[in-house]
Amino acid sequence: MKRTKRAAAVLACVLFFAMLLSVLFIAHESQHDCTGANCSVCMKIDACENALKNISGAVAAAVTLAAVCFVFVRTLAGAAVLCVSPTPVSLKVKLSD
Repeated sequence: MKRTKRAAAVLACVLFFAMLLSVLFIAHESQHDCTGANCSVCMKIDACENALKNISGAVAAAVTLAAVCFVFVRTLAGAAVLCVSPTPVSLKVKLSD
């Protein structure tokens, strides 16, 4: 469990820095002197924009999946409480025969 949390934290940091560096690169190179159709800076800006779109789509999908799982688990937990039948122990009945 601890290893999974650590891996998730590392992955979150990598995604955060990838998004941050992409945004910073786009902001820094937005006013570059374009050389034309085969401008390498424009190609890198396009690659950064595509990376941002892919990362944001993946994050949105993960958040949606987590929300659906949370609602599903909460619904099952509520239904399980309703399905439990009373027992002498849960009713605190003393059986002293």
